[in-house]
Amino acid sequence: MKKKKLIYILHDIKMGGVEVALTSAIPELHAQFELRVMVLGTVDKAMTAHLTPEELACFYTFDYKLFTYPFFIFKLVAFVLRFNPDVMICSLWRASLVGTIVKRIRNKIPFLSCIHSTRFVHVFDKTCTLAALNVADKILADSTASADFIRNTLHPKVPVEIVSFYTHSSPSRRNIAPYHTEDIKFMFLGRLNPVKNMPMAIDLIHDLRALGWPVTLDIYGRDNGVMSSITEHIRNKKLENYIHFKSELNYKEKIEAFGKHNFLLQLSLKEGMAMSVAEAMQNGLVCIVSPVGEIPNYAKDMESAIFVDIWKKEAWAEAITKIERVFKEPELYERLSLNCYENLKNVETYSKSLIRNIERVA
Repeated sequence: MKKKKLIYILHDIKMGGVEVALTSAIPELHAQFELRVMVLGTVDKAMTAHLTPEELACFYTFDYKLFTYPFFIFKLVAFVLRFNPDVMICSLWRASLVGTIVKRIRNKIPFLSCIHSTRFVHVFDKTCTLAALNVADKILADSTASADFIRNTLHPKVPVEIVSFYTHSSPSRRNIAPYHTEDIKFMFLGRLNPVKNMPMAIDLIHDLRALGWPVTLDIYGRDNGVMSSITEHIRNKKLENYIHFKSELNYKEKIEAFGKHNFLLQLSLKEGMAMSVAEAMQNGLVCIVSPVGEIPNYAKDMESAIFVDIWKKEAWAEAITKIERVFKEPELYERLSLNCYENLKNVETYSKSLIRNIERVA
């Protein structure tokens, strides 16, 4: 039977939740559909290294400078119209602009608009996203938080569905470093940008070490312009020997890193799904997190994670006390770790969740 045509339009393929989720689903999407991935930018080859030549051939790149976009937008639209997909999916604002124009020209193409945040980054994001929501046949959200934002703030006229953003099934057993109080291993995983609130994470390491706890922190991720300020903060806190920068990780390397640590530390100012937290919990790491975005929907304080209220100065001492309690009680650490793993043991993967939603409109 002839495969149905699917086009997925997004910005660059680089390290990030949207891109990691999509590249994880490419094998299944390619197997089930005649697939084209329209990239409005560049493709990081490290992100697609796991794909076969046939799967890589699904990618079509259009690396135009943003200021030239008005001159090329109809070339992008023409590419989609020539393909004439049975389903079109768009993620992020530039893709939404393309999708909106295509839908206006050829209304019969089912259009799924993806939302990955609880706020708009800038006026272009807001304008293009709202335009897409007005013509979409269905809206896909990456989390309960994003879905609530869409329903309560934007009031769309079409269904809003939550797509699982777990890129892989949970491992058959927990994958963490042995826990002992002589060497407590923390890790951070994600892009280094201001929203990740790294200075506060560094302060936490400093305060725990000042109390005599032998904690170390490995930072895995790409610099988004804050590396120099983070390095300076580490130097000011005299933590150069205890906090180390590592490279970005592919999925296999990520699993290896989880197996070398006990805790994941992420005190973000805001999040959507917080994929690195979810993945760490799938492997059994105890996550010390600010309860933002989707996190409170899949983790509970002192049951499967340690929540830190980053907004109230007086809450800092309480957070330190909770962390010290877990340090001092190996059985409590074990219970938190086991709860993480067991609670997320049978999650649906992104590829299966996305395909299920595609089939409902195709």
